[in-house]
Amino acid sequence: MKNKLTYFISRSSMFGIGFFLLFQRSGKDAWIAVILGSLLAIFVMYIYKYIKEYFQNKNIRDTLNKTKIGQFYKIIFILFYFYLAIIIIILLPMFVNSFYLLYTPKILIIIPFLFLSIYITHKDKNTLEWLSTLLWVFSIVIITIYSLFLTKYIDFNNLLPIYTTKNINILLSSFIYASITSIPQILTINYHNSFKDDLKDYLLGTISTFFIIFIIIICLGEPLIKIYSFPEYAVLKQIKILKFIENIENLSTFIWYFDLFITLSTITTNIKEIMPSKYNKIYFYLAMLIIVYIATFLIGSNYRYIITIFYTYPYILFIFFLIFVTLLIYIKRSKKLK
Repeated sequence: MKNKLTYFISRSSMFGIGFFLLFQRSGKDAWIAVILGSLLAIFVMYIYKYIKEYFQNKNIRDTLNKTKIGQFYKIIFILFYFYLAIIIIILLPMFVNSFYLLYTPKILIIIPFLFLSIYITHKDKNTLEWLSTLLWVFSIVIITIYSLFLTKYIDFNNLLPIYTTKNINILLSSFIYASITSIPQILTINYHNSFKDDLKDYLLGTISTFFIIFIIIICLGEPLIKIYSFPEYAVLKQIKILKFIENIENLSTFIWYFDLFITLSTITTNIKEIMPSKYNKIYFYLAMLIIVYIATFLIGSNYRYIITIFYTYPYILFIFFLIFVTLLIYIKRSKKLK
């Protein structure tokens, strides 16, 4: 069945990381980087198209276990899933501790979120696909409503003058956007949307991201967009209805929770499927414990580690992408896998 996983995956890395990096590099010209980065991302998704075609209706674990080199690529997939899961589990408590539950331990914030994701893995894949389709509707509605609320705070002078950022920064921002929105799309390798559907959903996610970035720029202006760690949330704090109804920005955060939840659920499902079939549940729960421990106690407790991970995130993703390209070459040439 068709799903909207691609839409949510394309947006999940923008929250807390993507917006921060783009505004730091390109300032008010970040919207240009989104357009250029989207073109690069289409190339990445085109490469993934051929990998997905090979693994369609196949189990990645069983297929790659046929050869020694295949087992190496299976380990790469596991590391990639672990890496993305750690990023999400770092982001969620970081945001919640910054604006809501200031003194709540990170582990207590993570547990309900992770519990629901693990619960999804024990259901049929159709459950996750249906859920992504349902939440996609809510995501679009929430983005539209809050954009209308922000119209009276718009000042197009914040956009001018256009293209004052150095070319190297624009190109680097384009690379960052392409990396963090398209490279994680290999998570959908075992979901059977056509390339046309995946591309359409990716472009929908990009359009929504472009719209959010554009609104942030014209509402906040360049000095502020570089100061806030979560500018996508800070811009919404301006909203007041009838001059006395405030704090309605809290409802808008559901769109980010949807992005993180659907992406994390896809990751946990993939981890469960790629773990050895014998004692699968033991391996799966052990993997979840390792991910939570690393994200919460080793990295999440040290702000310097978090910043380093955020700045290196697009580059590490690109290294994984290069490895996935070699996987495609290996698939084409390996007689055993064929």
